[in-house]
Amino acid sequence: MSDRLIQELEKVIQRLHRSEPDVYWYLNQALKSFRVEAYDAAIVMAWSATIAHLIRAVNQIGTEVFQYVFRKVYSERKNVPNRPEELVGEDERAFIQVCQQMRFLPVAGDELHRFRDRRNKSAHPTSQPANEDDARKFLELCLEVVSHPAQDVRILDDALLVDYALESGSSAETIVGLVHPEYRLSAATRLLKTYISNSGPEYDALVSIWRRLWNLLTEADRQKLWPRVIDEVTRALEGRNDFRSVEDIARFIVWPSPDEEHLHRDAIVERCIHYLKSKVRDGSFSDKDKEFALWLYDKVPTEFRVKIVRLCTLWLIHRVKRGDFTGADLDFNAWLKDQSRPDQQARFQTIRDAIVRRY
Repeated sequence: MSDRLIQELEKVIQRLHRSEPDVYWYLNQALKSFRVEAYDAAIVMAWSATIAHLIRAVNQIGTEVFQYVFRKVYSERKNVPNRPEELVGEDERAFIQVCQQMRFLPVAGDELHRFRDRRNKSAHPTSQPANEDDARKFLELCLEVVSHPAQDVRILDDALLVDYALESGSSAETIVGLVHPEYRLSAATRLLKTYISNSGPEYDALVSIWRRLWNLLTEADRQKLWPRVIDEVTRALEGRNDFRSVEDIARFIVWPSPDEEHLHRDAIVERCIHYLKSKVRDGSFSDKDKEFALWLYDKVPTEFRVKIVRLCTLWLIHRVKRGDFTGADLDFNAWLKDQSRPDQQARFQTIRDAIVRRY
């Protein structure tokens, strides 16, 4: 073993003394064994250190996620372990497979399986005792695993995260807590893609997760996502999304404050208002569209609010002329009047009088 690797082992062992005492003990024993050329013992202790660290990592992510992944990997098994410790010593191959599917391993699963096979040979009488090269190789592999603090482990696979979010019923706080900070943009991108590509009430759970994750993103990451959001709004407005309406996507967005200057928000609002105007002009504007316009009104700056009031007023005038209004339109007319300038008040009095005469 090179001096460099010995120094690295000593450094990691020192760090683990307080944070992961069980891993510290095993790794320290592995180093002591190597130094006296007890290579098989070094491999056995290194494997124990690796497994102890992985157990901590799994528990850090959460036993619910562990059980969820176990059921996916071993769907034919009736007995699902309550804790990862239940597999250790009994079925470590399955434990490694589940860890691999949880997507947090810093090394390939196949490497860990080879490590496990060598450990089994070293722990039992064999005609192939380990040599120095074997011990060095697996101590290096052990270091690759245990050098990553267990308390910092998070899920690194976006697909697994979304699948778990849809099926587990866990809170948005819990789900977002599983995401490693470096992978938040990737996870947010996957959430957006999944939401806009599916319909059904089960996907509504993604909205609160998206919003919580969005609030944790850096401004630079948000700027990378906004163009994608604008593209999806445009696709929905043009009828090119078979799963989500523009209203769905608008409610998915985490809107910046109306008082804040924001070019991406304004681009979305311009598109939505143009869409609503076209529906007023062709006579297809409905009560549902009115509800969306009023919802949008609270999200946008004053200049867009004026446009929303204007298009809603025009719709109400057409509605009254057709005679298909209801009593609720009196309240809506009063609201529109309150949002308008003093020189426009007479228009709304005329609309009110027409509704009262015909209602």
